[in-house]
Amino acid sequence: MTARLTPLSSRGMAIRAWPVLLALGCSSEPLLPSGSAPDVQATPTATTTAPSPYDDSPFQPIEDYPAGPYGTGVGAVIENLSFLGWRDPVAAGYDTALLETITFGDFYDPTGTRLKLIVVNASAIWCAYCQAEMRDMKTNGTDAEYREKGVQVIGTLFQDGQARPAKPDDLAVWGSLSAHSITFPLLLDPALKLGGYFTSDATPLNLIIDATTMRIVRAVMGYDNNPTSGFWAIVDEELERRGAPVP
Repeated sequence: MTARLTPLSSRGMAIRAWPVLLALGCSSEPLLPSGSAPDVQATPTATTTAPSPYDDSPFQPIEDYPAGPYGTGVGAVIENLSFLGWRDPVAAGYDTALLETITFGDFYDPTGTRLKLIVVNASAIWCAYCQAEMRDMKTNGTDAEYREKGVQVIGTLFQDGQARPAKPDDLAVWGSLSAHSITFPLLLDPALKLGGYFTSDATPLNLIIDATTMRIVRAVMGYDNNPTSGFWAIVDEELERRGAPVP
């Protein structure tokens, strides 16, 4: 079974199709499915640094990010984008006053001693499949499991429940929902800086990036939790290619 989605005219995306297992992914229409989260109003925020409980935190200053040119397709080096968010949302208490600037360069590890891969997720509150992915990750302890394998997960939120640009309070709601309780870095992307990396008009987007080169190795649209062929099975394949043992 496949589905074909109308591309976003603002980005000029080509029509794509992909197999469906657990779920296909959310199209941008309708923008507000039944049961979506209510809209929330933003409050003024301050930028500071949230505490981190990790002595070996991957958030280390870097001297040199891989040189461009940068691109958006598989095989390209991803641009060193910056966002407001929480490095450790739990330690920050999902507090919008503790948002800090986070860049992809914070995770660059040219030696591969700390990180092998980076997974960047782009979600929207209105997207039921984005919600399902976050629930599965909490239920399965995905963040902790893959951190031990050398994989850093990063979450981004670009729209609220009404398909409007996400605000700081939306990020707090998304991260702290009891069904999610997001523990990995969580970033705000109201300008949709990751829009150019979408390969179809659907969400969620999951990018797999080689932490040693910052090259995009996979761009996966939609969500599939099949343990043998779904998204995390793809991550395991990429780890094995890099000689990382996968239990």
